[in-house]
Amino acid sequence: MRITLYTVAALTLIVIVGAFAHYINPASYATNLFGIHFEFLVAIWVVIPMMILLVASVAHMMFYGLKNHFKLRRWVKDTDTLKDALYWSILKEPQRHRYLKTQMKDGAKILDGCHIEVNCSAEGLDNRFVGAMEIVKDIKNGNYVEIKDRKIKNALSKTNPLVIQNEINRLKISDEFVESVLRAKESYDKSIVDNALDIYFSKATFEGALKYISMLSKANLYKMLDRFDEGEKIGLTQEMIEKYVKAIDFECEDYMRLAKTAMKKFAPNVTIALFETLRKQTEQAENAYIYILFEYEKLEDAHEFLEEQNENEFIKYRALLELKHHNFQIKLEDLIDIDRVCR
Repeated sequence: MRITLYTVAALTLIVIVGAFAHYINPASYATNLFGIHFEFLVAIWVVIPMMILLVASVAHMMFYGLKNHFKLRRWVKDTDTLKDALYWSILKEPQRHRYLKTQMKDGAKILDGCHIEVNCSAEGLDNRFVGAMEIVKDIKNGNYVEIKDRKIKNALSKTNPLVIQNEINRLKISDEFVESVLRAKESYDKSIVDNALDIYFSKATFEGALKYISMLSKANLYKMLDRFDEGEKIGLTQEMIEKYVKAIDFECEDYMRLAKTAMKKFAPNVTIALFETLRKQTEQAENAYIYILFEYEKLEDAHEFLEEQNENEFIKYRALLELKHHNFQIKLEDLIDIDRVCR
């Protein structure tokens, strides 16, 4: 019952009882209490205990009402805090929160370190949740989201998975941003930089890629070679190959992969001259060099090269050369697997 309604009802009852008591006995009654003389109408003596009870009960109700009010306020505040924790966990940016009620703290604190994946409809939810869920959905669908809310933008860290994915999405629609990432790679997460490299080297010419050659991986180089093999005019020349070989730590397998492209696209004399130069620079290119000699049936050059090597090296090539000298009709690929020869 509300305290105002209770007070009005109690006062009404007191007036009725007082009036009825006065109607029955309109006389006065006198007494001494603690040496003080009191004389009131009988009706007054009747309602005095009721008034005392009213004051006491109203005070009691006010005390516990105020206590419950503050208790409820703490629950309401904890509820708002919980909503905020859920909001930031949906955005993959959990933050530390302080709860007033132990019952809330015991369970809700886990949200301070959790990411929430929401798979339900946003219908009927708080507008903040709806906005957060729309951002997450758009980013996961591969769209770049321009976050205009300054509070959200400032709160999301560079390591936030949503921020990282959003930047990756942006790379797909903006070549300018790709180069911006490559120019300031220290400012971005490694996965963003790796994606920027993949996108850049999937479009760049060999000449254009030189400015980021220090960041070029072998996987990126192989993709560029594949594009060249497929007929893209991206400017691979003998001089360009030598620049890339100097910049990247090539191994035997890498020279063999390079040999595949060179034999497809360059004239035999250009390919042989190129790998003659490379094999003098490093032993890692020797397998590719002798493979090319056999491919172009340069048996005298192959014999001369093998004579310079230890007898226990290049055994399969020696066997192939011997069979060739005895006029056996055997193909290079029958003995040598270009993808496994380095092993």
